[in-house]
Amino acid sequence: MKAQGVIRGGNIVLKKIPAGEGLHEGDKVEVIILPLQKKPRRFSTFKLGVKKEHLHREKIYARS
Repeated sequence: MKAQGVIRGGNIVLKKIPAGEGLHEGDKVEVIILPLQKKPRRFSTFKLGVKKEHLHREKIYARS
């Protein structure tokens, strides 16, 4: 079974619970917490600007 929820204060509030699982209020369950969204990078990124002709193996290993 997979359920989704949010953390509010010190509690986990379940938002979506699949129907027909036989869970009732007061039942004890085991919870595994996984973040759904990755945090944004804290550093700037940029394109390297590598030309396509420089990506060919022959061009990289050519003896000059």
